[in-house]
Amino acid sequence: MIIENDITSAKLLIVDDDILLTEVISSQLEKEKLGAIYTSSNIADAEALIHTFEPDILLLDIELPDGSGTEFCQKLRQTGFEKPILMLTGKGDENDVIEGLDAGANDYITKPIRFGELLARINSQLRQFKSSDEARFTIGPMDFTPANKMLGLSGMPKKILLTEKETLILKMLFRAFPKPVTKDILLQDVWGFQSDLATHTLETHIYRLRQKIRTLTDLSFICTTENGYGLVGGNF
Repeated sequence: MIIENDITSAKLLIVDDDILLTEVISSQLEKEKLGAIYTSSNIADAEALIHTFEPDILLLDIELPDGSGTEFCQKLRQTGFEKPILMLTGKGDENDVIEGLDAGANDYITKPIRFGELLARINSQLRQFKSSDEARFTIGPMDFTPANKMLGLSGMPKKILLTEKETLILKMLFRAFPKPVTKDILLQDVWGFQSDLATHTLETHIYRLRQKIRTLTDLSFICTTENGYGLVGGNF
C-alpha cells in the first residue's frame, strides 16, 4: 500500500557511496517507521533495485563511483520513472543544484544533512506525488492509476476503464484511505455542487463502480458508511 498520509508505507532507495551516511540516514528513518529502505553505492546496483524494489522516493547523490547522479536522474526520467527524486550534494554548488533540477530532480539536500530537513522534504515530496494523477495507488489486490483511468488487480492483465467521474470518486477514496469520505465532500469535489439530484447521481456512480469492480473480483471493495463511502480495510 503506497497511499498513507505519512511515510510508514513508503519505500525509499538511497543511492550514495558514503556508507556511513547511508547507515545513519537509514537508522534515523527506521525510527520514524518508514516502510522500507534499500541502499546502493553505485548506479548499476541502483538501476537493478529500481526495477525490483520499485521505490516510492529516491535519494540520489550527485557524484557516484560509476557515473554522474545527475545523468542517471535524467535517464530515469527519460525511461518513465515518475516518483520523487531528491538529489544529495556535498558541494552546495549552485550549478549542481540547477543541473539536478534540470535533469528532473524534484528537490535537493546539501550535505552535511540535517535530518529534520530531510524528513520534512521526504514527507513533502510524497504528499505532492500522492496528489498528482501520475501516482499509482494500491490497496490489497486493487491497482489504480488515475492518469490512465484504469483499475485492475495487481499482477493481472485484465483492466477496467473508468469514466472521468468514476476516476475522480475513486481517487478521493484512495487518497482518504483508511478513512471514509462523506457524500457532501464527494459531491463538492467531483461535481462542484450539492443537491438531492446530485446525491442520487453519486449513488448511481458508486453502484456502477461496484458493478465494474465485480468483473475483476467478487470481493467487496467500496463500503457504504454512515455518511459516505470508504474502501475495504479502512477505519470506519
